[in-house]
Amino acid sequence: MILQVRDMKVRYGAIHALHGIDLEIAPNEVVALIGANGAGKSSAVKAIAGLLPYSGEVVYDGAPLRPAGAERNVRKGLVLVPEGRGILGGMSVEENLLMGIYSRPDQKAAQADVEAMMERFPILGERRHGKASLLSGGEQQMLAIARALLARPRLLLLDEPSLGLAPKMTSFVFDLIGSLRRDGLSVLLVEQKARQALKISDRAYLLETGRIVASGSAESLANDDVVSETFLGGRVQAGSENTQHR
Repeated sequence: MILQVRDMKVRYGAIHALHGIDLEIAPNEVVALIGANGAGKSSAVKAIAGLLPYSGEVVYDGAPLRPAGAERNVRKGLVLVPEGRGILGGMSVEENLLMGIYSRPDQKAAQADVEAMMERFPILGERRHGKASLLSGGEQQMLAIARALLARPRLLLLDEPSLGLAPKMTSFVFDLIGSLRRDGLSVLLVEQKARQALKISDRAYLLETGRIVASGSAESLANDDVVSETFLGGRVQAGSENTQHR
């Protein structure tokens, strides 16, 4: 496993955001963490990324991580694209991309990767000298993901990447996630658009009020009667027996 989380608890003062969750991700796997707004999904990925204090254990690539170690985690290949994208609006598109390579020791190759990224996403190349704040929401999300990819992650944490996007751009983002897996990247995908997330994921965890209440293959969760009726807005296909309820 590239990531193992055991008994993770997160608190905001007296408020318990996570009540001891377990999850794991294998290499070259997309795993969805789904649930309603306020379920604790963002708290989970922020804690894994090293941005929040937590108790419990997080093991990445066979080595334990420590809370408040976000910069070290990036250098190890664990990179978060935060909810809201986190772009630097007053800086240019190119300057935002350059922020993605600050931790890389191979600066010559990294500079070449910036140019390659703008070829991969032509709209970023066209607007390289323009302010990032002038991009559309979908273009800003594209920029945020491109910046993260420039850090050469092995595990990418995506927190609500479709939030506020038009349907066409949402489809683009989900297609991009599928291509990242084909490139050999592991992805932990946090999403409220549960059905779309399950379609591109290998496995999934369902989070409710800080607890994992179901887990299993993405297909089994999508087809499970109880999960579908309660969390996904109704059953679409025949049920499966492989879902693990907790």
